[in-house]
Amino acid sequence: MPVNKWWRRDPSERYWLEITNRDDIGTNLLAPQANDRGEEYWSYALVREVRPGDLVLHWDKNHGPGVVGYSHVRGEASASTITWQSRGTYGRQRSASGPEPAWEAPLSGYRRLKHPVTQARLREIEPTIRALRDHLTETIEGPLYFPFALSDTRPLRAAQGYLTKLPRALVEELPELLELRQTAISEPHEPEAPALPPTSLPKPRRSTRYGRQRDAKRRQAVERYAMDLVLGHYRSLGYEVEDVGDHSPWDITARKNGTEVHIEVKGSTTTREAIDLTEGEVRHAEGFPTCLVVIDQIELGEDLHCHGGRWRTWSGWTPVREELVATAYRYPLPAGGLTRRPSA
Repeated sequence: MPVNKWWRRDPSERYWLEITNRDDIGTNLLAPQANDRGEEYWSYALVREVRPGDLVLHWDKNHGPGVVGYSHVRGEASASTITWQSRGTYGRQRSASGPEPAWEAPLSGYRRLKHPVTQARLREIEPTIRALRDHLTETIEGPLYFPFALSDTRPLRAAQGYLTKLPRALVEELPELLELRQTAISEPHEPEAPALPPTSLPKPRRSTRYGRQRDAKRRQAVERYAMDLVLGHYRSLGYEVEDVGDHSPWDITARKNGTEVHIEVKGSTTTREAIDLTEGEVRHAEGFPTCLVVIDQIELGEDLHCHGGRWRTWSGWTPVREELVATAYRYPLPAGGLTRRPSA
């Protein structure tokens, strides 16, 4: 049966859940192309459906059990091989097979969650999860590939399968996954947009009472406030400081006693567990000692005046490329575009 690709209607539906007891979590997604009966199995076939930039949460059966971390997909799925010992009733009756056809998708940037989402935690919100599942069932025609088994006789547990589709609405129910949600959006300096109803088509961004120009001024006010805080702090420590952000891939140069430090500054009105970086910022921090300062939870008034904020510093900061997740692309236009408006 063809896979029911219901998530394709909503670009923000980019989350998956791997249910596994493997020791090398975060290396790849790897599943046989057929089950023990030689038939295609939905949970294995889903490996073919992940796309670069998708986020995969990992349910560890051995430790918890629960969601212990996440990775991002860094390439298209392709044919591979696997030496597989099925753990189903039939599979336990046979010995491990030799290499057999498999689907494999490469993963990168595995990060352990600061606060794992345990099975016990999910059971606390089982009514909410059940309501979400029921809503999806009503609005989606065909299989959901839901990550959790829900019944009237047993408490919540992981689904019997390898890879499942994790609905975005469920990710948004869990404060523990804030870092994951912020990793998946493309404008981390702005408050997250209101959630779309599950499976609904993306809608035009609703205008706010500030308008586009007003939003730009708000962003600039927050960024300026964060910069001024950092400049003032380093001056108080005896540094000679210079704001170089307009012409350099870092924000502040600080000099003292013959040493020079480059500082990258990020400011936000929300709680930030992920930030945006340009390729220039990444390359610079890879080649020169850089300090990262993130000031979030800044309070911004209607008059564009800021105050407060939480200050965090990472000295000797170098971004790990494997942990970078693409949220935007630059696309060279192909030749052959029409030089006139299309006719009706």
